Amino acid sequence: MGDATGLVLGLISAAVWGSQDVLVAFAGRKVGGVIAALGIVGTSCAVLLTIGLVRGVTPPADPRTFGLAAAAGVISAFGFSCFYTALRLGPISVVSPTVAVYGGLGALGAVLFLGETLGPAQAAGTVAATVGIALVGVTVTAGASRPSFTGPGVPFALAALVAWSSSTVIMAAAIRDAGWLSTAEVARPANVLVLVVLVLIVRSRGGRSEEMPPLPPEPEPVVEIAPAVGGLAGRIAARLSRHPYRTLLVGGALESTGFIAFAYGLQVAPAWLVALASSLGPMVTVAAGVVLFGERPRSVQWAGVVLVFCGIALVAIG
Repeated sequence: MGDATGLVLGLISAAVWGSQDVLVAFAGRKVGGVIAALGIVGTSCAVLLTIGLVRGVTPPADPRTFGLAAAAGVISAFGFSCFYTALRLGPISVVSPTVAVYGGLGALGAVLFLGETLGPAQAAGTVAATVGIALVGVTVTAGASRPSFTGPGVPFALAALVAWSSSTVIMAAAIRDAGWLSTAEVARPANVLVLVVLVLIVRSRGGRSEEMPPLPPEPEPVVEIAPAVGGLAGRIAARLSRHPYRTLLVGGALESTGFIAFAYGLQVAPAWLVALASSLGPMVTVAAGVVLFGERPRSVQWAGVVLVFCGIALVAIG
């Protein structure tokens, strides 16, 4: 097994996670981003622990490896919380490509901390993806004194991409020591523990779960929100929004599938390749944002989306 296997596994996780993100965007607007993250990750944790029990796999015995796995879980939990909050606030056709750059940052981290090789093409792709983020997520409104974010979810998306790129490198180190399933038996419970604490903090501070209405147009908007989404897309949106907790269970099952493919890919292939391939999931969510939520990015945002994807592809091809 090698690069080809890692590429395929990364693409599988991208397709599954992209579909899952669409479900989370609906459920999160009903129950809140942190609770949506807990529902998704909690379901995934139960699935992975069951697999470990059936296969007789135990958590890492080495304290260093155990600590790496736990650290990856804690950091990625904050990434889940920020990302699902970003999906809740939207617009998802901007939020999702922004987070996609975790693949480029993860590739850089693999070079710096895991000793993997990053050639000139990969470096050029990382720069292109970063420029794409600037076009997609940040704009300067006429008369404004400083740049502003395209939508309220973008700052959370930026925090998520930093958390996930860091946790990918740490998790890859643990997986190479103990295997993907043993590492998951520590990382996933750490995810759940952190998210439970975050839910309790949100509740103690008076946070509420409430339905998010469509985002209103801003002055000189960078992303236009269609006034209504009709037809088949509207019926799908209404059905998914009507049963948020069922939607989260389905999303948890999808997340488990994506995580297994991703973690096993880190075990058998270079971390930079798996990270980048898995970051292509936003192609699904961008399409869903346009079709299901009626989001209408303008030309500069489409240029940014294209540049992000081209940058990631350049890194992978190079």
